[in-house]
Amino acid sequence: MTIRSPMVFIALTVLVLAPAAEAQFIPGTSPMDMSVQSRALTSSVINRNALRGTARSSTDRRSQSTGRRAAGIPSETLSDARFPFEASPALRKQVISEFVDRVRSMGPEAARAVETELSSAAFHQSFANTMRANGLAADDAADVLTVYLIVGWEIVRGTDADPTALRAVRRQVAGQMAGNAALRDPTTRARFAEELKIIAALLGGSAENAKREGNGTQFVARVAAHYQRAMNRDFRAMRLTAQGFSDG
Repeated sequence: MTIRSPMVFIALTVLVLAPAAEAQFIPGTSPMDMSVQSRALTSSVINRNALRGTARSSTDRRSQSTGRRAAGIPSETLSDARFPFEASPALRKQVISEFVDRVRSMGPEAARAVETELSSAAFHQSFANTMRANGLAADDAADVLTVYLIVGWEIVRGTDADPTALRAVRRQVAGQMAGNAALRDPTTRARFAEELKIIAALLGGSAENAKREGNGTQFVARVAAHYQRAMNRDFRAMRLTAQGFSDG
């Protein structure tokens, strides 16, 4: 999933990589991390009953579900449900402002560049176009979370996701979101999705620049750490197949 890289991502690449800068924050975190609320929501969705590959047929799924129940493991729920949201200009501005505040102490110039980019209509249109090209909608929270996960997996694993796998992950994500009471609130859903848009776009757009600058390995390690903190799961140990994510 290719996300184009405007010049502002050069500054963001530096922010993701700079080890000295992270010392200004809680040890082990980064200003590129999501807010506490969004991190909690992401972790609860992903770990509600861990995203796993599922069998192809309904018979296989019933058999798998029975076996998992016998082992005391919750069976995975898949869904095609939609999770639409509408981000008002005020809500979007607030989400951007909070993100820029986390970046600001890393460098005022970078913070200004990021704020300008994130506030532009072109940024949001570009992200929407990328999602549309992959059969997803920028105003659906399950679609946005899917992109956030796929972008991270692609960066960490160094390969592109198959379109079939992307659709499978979307069904996994929607199945988990359907059981999350907090995400039934449209405002919470909008804030969550708007923040994920920012992080997915900035990380995805920074990846190519990191490679060009010879920092690809370090960048990948930082991105892997970001997702580990967000999900309590390691993309380096997760497989992505036509049935979606699975462990090992």
